[in-house]
Amino acid sequence: MKRIALGLALLALGVVRPAAAAGPVLTLEEAVATALERNPLLKAADAGVGAAEAQVDEARSYRLPKAQLTEFASRSTNPVVVFSDLLTQERFGPANFDPAFLNEPPPTNNWNTKLAVMQPIWTGGKIAGGVAAAELGAAAASADRDSARQQVSEKVIEAYSGAVLAESYRRVAGEALSTAEAHVKLVKDMVETGMVVRSDLLQAEVKEFETRDMLIRAESHAAVARAALNMAMGQPLDDVVTLPESVDLPTLTERDLPALTDEAIGARPDLKAALARAGAAEKMVQVAKAGWYPEIGVGGAYEANAEDFIGADGTNWTIVGTVSWDILGGFSTRPRVRRASEQQRQAAEYAEHLRQKAGLEVRQAFYDLKAARESLAHAAKAVESARASLVIVEDRYKEGLTTLVELLAGQTALTASRTREVSVRRDLLLADARLKLAIGRL
Repeated sequence: MKRIALGLALLALGVVRPAAAAGPVLTLEEAVATALERNPLLKAADAGVGAAEAQVDEARSYRLPKAQLTEFASRSTNPVVVFSDLLTQERFGPANFDPAFLNEPPPTNNWNTKLAVMQPIWTGGKIAGGVAAAELGAAAASADRDSARQQVSEKVIEAYSGAVLAESYRRVAGEALSTAEAHVKLVKDMVETGMVVRSDLLQAEVKEFETRDMLIRAESHAAVARAALNMAMGQPLDDVVTLPESVDLPTLTERDLPALTDEAIGARPDLKAALARAGAAEKMVQVAKAGWYPEIGVGGAYEANAEDFIGADGTNWTIVGTVSWDILGGFSTRPRVRRASEQQRQAAEYAEHLRQKAGLEVRQAFYDLKAARESLAHAAKAVESARASLVIVEDRYKEGLTTLVELLAGQTALTASRTREVSVRRDLLLADARLKLAIGRL
C-alpha cells in the first residue's frame, strides 16, 4: 500500500461539487484500495508467493536428516529366512543346527521394526544451489506480485479518470445544449421582429438537434465508463458510484530523464523479478554440475525383531558411511549442464531486454507528460479565447452586424475547446501515473 500511496500523492482529488448521485464521493485512493482487495489476479499472485516460499522450505529440508520407520511382518518356511529370523530374534540355539530342522524348518513368524536415519554431508553443491535458486524464485514471485499491484493500480487510475472525464463530457454537452437552446430562442425573437430571416431559425434548430445528439452520446459514454470503473475495482458493473466533478491536476516539478531512468532500473518490480530468475537459473547450473561429483553421507539404523507383534526379542544397530559416485553420470550430466547454462543465458538476455524496455517506457512517459503539460496551458487559453469570442459574436448578431454562421461557428469552437481541455486534463493525469508506473514508483 505504501507504493500505491506514493503513486496517488500527485493525484489527490479536489471536489468542486459531487455529481448527482447518492452516497459519498468515491476517491481515487478508495477505488485503488478496493481493486487491490478484490482483484483475482492479485489473489493469484499472493498464492504464487506462498507456493514459492514453500518451495524454499522444501529445498532447505534436504539439508536435514531423513528418518524412516518401517514395520515388516513375515511368516515363512524358507530355510534361509527362518535361519535369519531366529538369529535376529536371538532365539537361535544348538537344536537349530539339526539338519532336519535346517532342511525343513517349521513356519516362523517375524515382526521387524526398523528406524533408519541418513544425513547428507556433501552433495557437490546440489543442495546449496537448490536452496539459493528457490530463494531467488521466491524473490521473483514477490516482485511479480508488486508488479501486478502497480499494473492494477494504473488500470484503476485510467478507469477512474475515464469515468470522471466522461462525466465532464456530459456536462460540457449539457452546457452546449443550453447554449444552443438559448440561441434558438434568440433567433426566434429576432425572426419575430423581422431582424433575420426564418432560415436562420431553421439552422439554429439543426444545431440544437446536433447538440442534443451529442448529449445523448455523452450520457451513454458516461454509463459505460462507470461500468468500466466498477470492473476495474472488481465490483458488479451496475454498482452506483458517486464521482467528483473535477480532479485536481498533480503538482508537477521538473524531472531529470537520466535520473528517472536510473530509478526505474533499480525500482521496477518486473525487472527485479527478471534479474532474480536469471540468478536462480545461474544457481541451477551449479545444481546440474553437482552431477560430476560424489555424494557423501552418514547414517544409522536400529532394528528390533520378535516372534510376536510389537516385541523386541532381538535388537541390533548399524552405523554406516556412504560415498556414492555415478562414474558414468557424465553422459547425462553434460547435457543437463548445457541445458541449465542455456536457460541461464536466456533469463539473462530477457532481463537485459526488460532493462532496455524500462528505459524506453520511462522516456515515452516523460515526454508524454511534458507534452500534456504544454497542451493543457494552450487548451486553457483556447477556452478563454473561444468564450470571449462567442460573447462578442452574440452581441454583434443581436445588432445585425454578423451572420448566424459565425454565431454557430463560435458556439462550436467553444464546445470543441472545452472538450479538448477536459481531454488534456486526463492526458496529464494518465501521463503522470504512467511515468510512476514506468519507474516503479506507483
